[in-house]
Amino acid sequence: MRPAGPLKALVIGGSGMLGKALTSALRQAGIDASPTYNSRPFPGGVALNITDADAVRSCFEDISPDLLFIAVMPSGGADYCETHTDELNALNVEATRSIAESAASAGTRVVYYSSDYVFDGTSGPYKEDDEPSPINAYGRSKLDAETVIQSICPDALIIRTTAVFAWDRTSPNFAMQVWDRLQSGEPMKVPDDQIGNPTLASYLAEASVRLAQQSETGIFNVVGKDLMPRSDLGRALARAMALDTALIEPVHTSELGQLAPRPLNAGLTTDKLEAVLGTEPPGLSDSLKQFRRNWRAATHTPQTVASVSPEASKLKAEILDKVSEYYRLVHGPEEFVPFESRVQYAGRVFAEEEMRNLTDSSLDFWLTLGPYGDLFESRMRRYFRSASFSLVNSGSSANLTAVLALMSPQLERPLVAGDEVITPAVTFPTTLAPLVHGGLIPVFVDCEIGTYNIDPNQIEAAVTDKTRAIVVPHTLGNPCDMDIITDVAKRHDLYLMEDSCDALGGRFNDQLVGTFGDLATLSFYPAHHITLGEGGGVIVNDPKLARIVTSVRDWGRDCWCASGESNTCGQRFGWQLGDMPRGYDHKYTYSNLGYNFKPTDMQAAVGVAQMDRLDDFVSRRKSNFSRLYEGLQEYQDRIILPVADDRADPSWFGFPITVQEGQSRNELVQTLEKANIETRNVFAGNITLQPGYADIEKRVHGELVNTDRVMRDTFFVGVYPGLGEPQIDFMLERFAEFFRSH
Repeated sequence: MRPAGPLKALVIGGSGMLGKALTSALRQAGIDASPTYNSRPFPGGVALNITDADAVRSCFEDISPDLLFIAVMPSGGADYCETHTDELNALNVEATRSIAESAASAGTRVVYYSSDYVFDGTSGPYKEDDEPSPINAYGRSKLDAETVIQSICPDALIIRTTAVFAWDRTSPNFAMQVWDRLQSGEPMKVPDDQIGNPTLASYLAEASVRLAQQSETGIFNVVGKDLMPRSDLGRALARAMALDTALIEPVHTSELGQLAPRPLNAGLTTDKLEAVLGTEPPGLSDSLKQFRRNWRAATHTPQTVASVSPEASKLKAEILDKVSEYYRLVHGPEEFVPFESRVQYAGRVFAEEEMRNLTDSSLDFWLTLGPYGDLFESRMRRYFRSASFSLVNSGSSANLTAVLALMSPQLERPLVAGDEVITPAVTFPTTLAPLVHGGLIPVFVDCEIGTYNIDPNQIEAAVTDKTRAIVVPHTLGNPCDMDIITDVAKRHDLYLMEDSCDALGGRFNDQLVGTFGDLATLSFYPAHHITLGEGGGVIVNDPKLARIVTSVRDWGRDCWCASGESNTCGQRFGWQLGDMPRGYDHKYTYSNLGYNFKPTDMQAAVGVAQMDRLDDFVSRRKSNFSRLYEGLQEYQDRIILPVADDRADPSWFGFPITVQEGQSRNELVQTLEKANIETRNVFAGNITLQPGYADIEKRVHGELVNTDRVMRDTFFVGVYPGLGEPQIDFMLERFAEFFRSH
């Protein structure tokens, strides 16, 4: 596999609101981010107690970061800090000192986050060069930390910000306070004399990364465009989350009894930031569009309906209840009738939750990819613990997206036309078609009978100085030998792409397939492990490919704003890319060859419900496979049963069977089909013999003896979760009858 990108970043405070936004922004920018945590572990996080100087030094030695982002926030807020100054200084000042010393020793560039609390709030908004004069313990500690950073790391970037908010249920930020109070119907007193700039965490993170990439130093204010009282922000957040704005009660700070003095007329200017980035920051309206999208994805399900009025909420609940009733009447289980009921090789399996989600999404009329899409992508990222996941409109599009991403000019060494890609000749057509369309040269390798995967022991010999990548499908859900394949890819510096369309939930050495390569693909067609109707996805394991994959899916554009959003990067008209005029609209700047491969939010809504069933689906596939295997063992003189590596735990797509020499596949298949049992060949068989692929430019390594046999003698039957004991028993009876009579 390709090595990680040239830049590595350490995010101290990675479990916090800003830390999570930074990790995402860094990975979007193709930077390998290592987020740390102290008391809240999370997948991929690095445990670090920053008050332990030895642990800090060890962390720098292990990671060797090029960039460091210090995004630690003390717990308890300003009032807690006012009475816990020793704890505050140990965290904000002394820990910052040891971190800065380690960074200086390692030659790491530092980005430190400070606050408008370094000012007294008498004459805001403040510029970067205004004289600080903090009036509470938190502000004093931040100013002391700035001084420490500047003395140890004079080339550091210090970012001052204020009123940062995000939809993040693990964070006590102001937006979550509004949600918790107003959701329960409680009034909330909010100061109308504390002035600041509402700042969306994702914008703060993206602007920070951009400044760091430009090697900016010194102090920068990074905040939202609008300056307003905290009470106005509270009302705006309430409206965005469909809460009662009347529950926000504006009061003077003096009425709140807050222990720590607050800078009242505060806030920060952004003239310096605008001059460097070339555009003004987003206003609250634009920020709330993105915030609302995240809120909707997290909360707006049939079980947590939030709408503009009680009447609409009640009506929607009634509609969804009727959908459940309709499901039970129309789509309930049907009795299996031998010879009459179709024993499908695959099919959709769903319940009322899928139909409720689909209806919920349709009533919201978010026709393009939206909140349900965000939620589905988030769940897939967590499932695979991947750098990114992009939902697309089919497994075929997923394969094309992945190949185009590996050919992106934004990569240091992209694939180019004429490069060789090793892949099996037993394959699905759209695993191969993107290689052909990209002008890449497929190098076909034979398969193994039994596993039906690429023969791993032939891959090394197929490598030449023109070889740049390996593309392997896990055939019928059976994991390939990833030990050998990843070793060859690593030693020869090859990209590795897994076609996991048939293998969702399968494992090799207890590691999920789809997580070994730089990229992997999935299909959500009704035949596959979960379905969106039509749909697919790209699992991105190499962070430098994350933004490229999204770009290819979204017309190839350089901009990463979601549909209907603008200027989330804060410099829509401030970019200079290639030979284009400076300031050309970023939404119409294209850095990759791409297409619109997005599905609809209604499809994603179905997928969200399907993900809840995935573990059960995989278990039932394994169970059906085991029953077929046990029932067919006595016929191994007539058929070859499937084989899985001892290190593999397959999530079977089908049950492959190869007839022994001298037997007739066609006779067996026709017998099963006449009994209404569906069969399928193993996709294209030897794809080099298919009319559409016979004349493509290619290289064949060795002989395709097993591949030809698969085309002649192999087929598969179903194991999907829609099959129960009656169907499996019926299949076994038909096999037995055939072998008795032949």
